[in-house]
Formats: sequence, C-alpha cells, structure tokens
Amino acid sequence: MKWNGRKAFLILAVFSCSFLNSQQNVYAEEKLQEFVLDPMVVTAQGFATKDLETPALVEVFNEKEIEDSGANNAYDVLQDTLGVTASSYGFNGTNQGTMTSKIMVRGVQDGTLVLVDGIPMNMDGRYNLDDIPSDAIERIEVVKGGGSVLYGSEATGGVINIITKKQLRNKIKVATGNYGKERYDITIGAGKFNLLAGLENRGEAKNLKGLGYNKAPEAESVYDYGKGERQSIRWNYLLSEGLTFTHSYSENENRYLKRKYLGSTYNQMNDYKNTDNSFLLDYDKDGWKAYISYGTQEKDNDQTNIKSGVRELINNYNWRKGHNTNMKLQKQFDIGNDKLLVGVSYQKEDMDTYSVKKSSTNEVDSNMRRDNYSVFLSYDMAVNEKSNFIVNMRETWVTNNEGRQIDLTENKKTVTKNDDLSKFTPEAEYIYRINEDSSVYAKAGKSFKLPTMTQIYGSGALHPALNLKPEEGTHYEIGYKINAEKSAWRLAIFNYEVKDSVEAVKNEDESQGYDYFNKDIRNTGVELSVTLAHDNKWTSRWGITYHNPQVRDDNPDGYADNAWHDYGSRYQFNSSLSYVDAKFSSTLKANFVGDRTSDTKEQRHIKPQLFTDWHFSYQPQANHKVFLHVNNILDRRDIVSTGNSNYYTLGRNFMLGYEYLF
Repeated sequence: MKWNGRKAFLILAVFSCSFLNSQQNVYAEEKLQEFVLDPMVVTAQGFATKDLETPALVEVFNEKEIEDSGANNAYDVLQDTLGVTASSYGFNGTNQGTMTSKIMVRGVQDGTLVLVDGIPMNMDGRYNLDDIPSDAIERIEVVKGGGSVLYGSEATGGVINIITKKQLRNKIKVATGNYGKERYDITIGAGKFNLLAGLENRGEAKNLKGLGYNKAPEAESVYDYGKGERQSIRWNYLLSEGLTFTHSYSENENRYLKRKYLGSTYNQMNDYKNTDNSFLLDYDKDGWKAYISYGTQEKDNDQTNIKSGVRELINNYNWRKGHNTNMKLQKQFDIGNDKLLVGVSYQKEDMDTYSVKKSSTNEVDSNMRRDNYSVFLSYDMAVNEKSNFIVNMRETWVTNNEGRQIDLTENKKTVTKNDDLSKFTPEAEYIYRINEDSSVYAKAGKSFKLPTMTQIYGSGALHPALNLKPEEGTHYEIGYKINAEKSAWRLAIFNYEVKDSVEAVKNEDESQGYDYFNKDIRNTGVELSVTLAHDNKWTSRWGITYHNPQVRDDNPDGYADNAWHDYGSRYQFNSSLSYVDAKFSSTLKANFVGDRTSDTKEQRHIKPQLFTDWHFSYQPQANHKVFLHVNNILDRRDIVSTGNSNYYTLGRNFMLGYEYLF
C-alpha cells in the first residue's frame, strides 16, 4: 500500500465530505469536563471492574483528557504519567529505526507491554507509540506493576492498553506551528463504518543529539533533524453485534544529519522508514472475548556518507521486517458471587533481517521465528461482602524457536535453536472494601519476559547469545484508594526484583558490536496521587513518586564490583490544572523528574527534566473549534535519553489549529 501524502489526503477529504453530505449532520454541544471518581478499568483483571475494586494502581486517560492535553500521539499522552519515565531519541517520541522510544514503568527499562485493543504491539521488544495518533484513542489504561500472568511476556514493569475509538465523529483538523510542523487529520463516522486518516510533517530541528559524555568536543558528533513525515489510515467495520474488523496502516519517515560538534558541514545522512500494517478481527459479547490479528512491522535504515558536500551512493545499512500472528480466546463465568476467567493464547513471531556487520563489510540475511503458547486462569472469590481473594496463574511455553543466518559475502549458512524458554507465573491478590468509597489491596506475584529473537540469534552489530535466560520478576504491592466528595486519592507501596534482565554491552574487541548478558534489577518505592474537582469548571491533579531502581551486572564489560548500582531516576512530581466551560478549555501540565543516573557502567549523573505543556481551545459554535498547544513552555534543553549519548528535547514549540465537525 503506497499513497502520496497530501494528494491522497485531499482526495479522501473531498470524497468523504461528498459521501456524507447526504447524511444527517448531528452537532452535539460539548459537555463540561466530567469528573469521574471511580472509572471502569478493563485491563488489570481481564474484564471490566471499577477502580476501587481493582487490586492494582491504574491510571486512566479518557477521550476528553487526551483531547484537552493537545497530545499528537500516544507517546505524548504517556510522557507525563506518574510512575513512568519516557525515553526517546527525538521530539514527540520520534525514533531512529530500531532505536525507538520507551515508556518505562516503575524503573523497568524493557518491561512495558503495549497493547492496542488488547493485542500486543511489541515486536522483537519494540513498539512505535509515535505512530498512534491521539484522535484514534478512546482511552489509555496504564497498569503499574508486573502483569505477565494475564497478558504474558514483556509486562515485568507494567501494561499499557490503548483502546481505540469504535465510533468516530465526522471531523477535519488542520494545524501548523514553528519548526515547520504541520498536521492534517480527517475522521469519518458513517454508522458501522469508521475511518481516520492523518498526515503529519515534523519539520526540521538542530542539535537534537548534542555533546556526549566525557568526550572532547572536537571528537564528538551531533545530529540535526532534517525532515520527518507520518502518514496513517485506520478504519473499522462492525460486522455484527460484538464482532468488529479493524485495519491500520502507517508510514513514518525520519531523516537525521550528522556533523562534527564544532563544524557545520554534514558528513553523513541517515534515512529511517517505519511501516506498520495490522489486521484485527475482534469479538466481545456475553462474557466471551476473542481475537485473531496479523501485523507487520518494517524498519529500514539507508545511510549515505557525504564527502566535500557530495553524497555517495546510498547504503542499505540495515533492514528488518517482523510478522506477528496473535490469537486469543477467553471466557468469563459468574459462579454465584465469584468470577472465573479462563483463556488460551497463541503468538507466532517471525523476523527477517538484513544488515552489514559493523566489524566487517559482510552482508548478512537472517530469519528468526518461534511459536509461543499460553494458558491462563483467574479466579475471583468473594470471601465475604467486603473482601475478595484472587488467584491468577499462567503457563507459557515456546516451540520452533530457531534462527537461520546466511553470510551473503562468504556464502555461509548457520542454523541455531533454543526451545528452553518455558515459564509458569502465579499471582495472588486481596482487596478489602472499607466502605463504598474506599478500599485497600495487597498483591504478590511473578512476571516474566522472553528474550527477543535478535537478542538470542543476533543481527548485524548484535552478537548471538544462545544462553540468555527469560527474565523472571517477583513483585509485591500494597495500596489504598479513597474517593471523597470531590477528590480521589491513590497510594501504593511496591517492591520488586527482576532476575536475568537482558542488557546490551558494547564489545571491547569489536568496538562497533554489542554482546547481550543477563543482569538483575530491583526497586522499592511509594506513589501518591490526588485528583481534585474544585468546582464544575476547575480540576487539578497532583502526584509524587519516590523509588530507588538499581541494577547488578556481573558480565565482563559491566560493573566491576558486581554490586548494586543506581540507574534511572529517584523521584518525580507532576501536576495539571484544567479549566472547562461552555466554550473555553485549557490545561496546564508540569512533570519534574529528578536525581537521574545513566543506565550504563559509567554511572554519570543526568540533569533533571522538567516537561511543561499548555493547551487552550475555544469553541464559538458546536461544529467549530480553534486550539493552541505550547510544548516546553520554559524552553528547556532537557536530556531525554538515559545512556552515554545526549538526546535533547525540542525547544519551545507550538501548534495552532482549527477543527470542523460536519
């Protein structure tokens, strides 16, 4: 599927407006901001429960909050979440091929499972949150703490479930800003058929990667952002009651230009192109939930050297395409006052890669594949009128786990296998309802994460590590929730230790290659948040997290003393203030992350982050709206990466736009 950005967008807009001109236009007045003390949560338990009856700390972003935040995509929404650290290599979560943005829950670097409508988005450990436009999102649920029992591998830190809109309004949105940014979106709602198409031009920016750690300026390189564009289309059709078909496609292109820190002439250009394509058939009715999905994630990196201002031939530096098939079937049974959830799932992973080994000029083709099977069970037993005891368990096993590599230069083929990756994970939870407005809970359980296929079998600069073990986490948490008349308080104290987490370390013999090792991580912390409804127009949120993530690494190139070392951040403060009336809407947000330490053996201190955003909208009529979003109000140059290289936020930037409902 290939379409020419603006032309296709304009054709689609004209066609859609003509088609819908015969439909009855319905304009609904915008409601005042709705303050929900106890939202329904569908992610943590596998079925819908009220927040007070959920034994986990869950943060829910509803459609109105997402709209009022001015977020462009899912990464923007999640960046300011309490208990979450966002890391990226460019603004708005922009990626550099396989160097994608990360959302780290409670300090677990690679332990976030991202779901879209319940389907795993992670592919070989990577997910593209910047590819999911905010207009497609109905709500986001962030479940903090290990969640592998119900959802499988990857969720050693937490689960993010992005629930997309099934019903859309007929809307056109256009916006423009500094740095040459532009955005165009159209959504169509026509009964059983709904469509969203978008085009985003990210513009240009200087010095997104600056001077690195402990390096002389004359020896360091920096990166400028040359251009970037996202094209996406997503549509769904309600086939029958409870049965929906959804298709999503996106192309995301980014160009980075490399030059010396003290120079102005570019010596290298890297073009990154990501293409995601997914199909989903989803059923949800009468306690049954089932889906079958097929998705591909393609990442292409073309590298061009520039000498004396002249571009050399384009070098296809590396390429990969993953294919994932997912199937899941679960059923909820009501047994008196108890609930039983049983289910099975299957995932087929397949990855094709091409790369040039950095230690040589050899070209290598690889194919990796495996089949993952799981059975899971959750039993929610009503001990009495006020308390419930919940037991969860999951068994996961892997078959057909093999990697095939062909050295195209030497015509050499190797085949390796690794099927010893099975894991059983139990969990126990208890919740006690003090009264109708408050509850306490406690939980203890296991989580796990399979090593990715490229970690096991290698690809390009990544050396094979057949002896890698699955990560295994042990998690403990107690929490207290209370809803007062116009406030909602949430408190959690947590502790976890994850054994055999996977780390990539640069190989000292082959300076451009990486080896994988298992390491251990741990964390203990406390999180407190409050949401206040001051009146029917003013709402504020306040939160604080204090924790102490640490790592212990005994590989030859890691920490020499094999002791526990700090990494990540120790504390976080965030807040937001929102105002809504009949025509005006405004939200001001701030997120401070302090006491930051790099996740590499040099243990360098990274300056604190302070993210600030302001969003304002004015709606003179029900079908017209203008908005202004300002990001990085204080014009800070904050580091958003956690390694030895400094990747920076974009300076103060804005988007001014117009929205029309038809």
